[in-house]
Amino acid sequence: MKLEFRKEDWEEFLGNIDFTDNEKKIIPLLRRGWYQMDIAAELDISVSTVKRRITSITNKTVSYIMRTRKVNHN
Repeated sequence: MKLEFRKEDWEEFLGNIDFTDNEKKIIPLLRRGWYQMDIAAELDISVSTVKRRITSITNKTVSYIMRTRKVNHN
């Protein structure tokens, strides 16, 4: 599943979710549509580290949305 949000959503998330500094380095690259391999090369980390951080970003974002917004579970 791909999560797509507006600029305003990301401003809210970045202001309210406790992303790590390392996760904050990945978010703008993801928003630009970079591939995991390219992110890894840019940040000089492994692809598995990128995947792990993306999973963390996704989990934190979904958790925040579930806590703060009415979500239709149907």
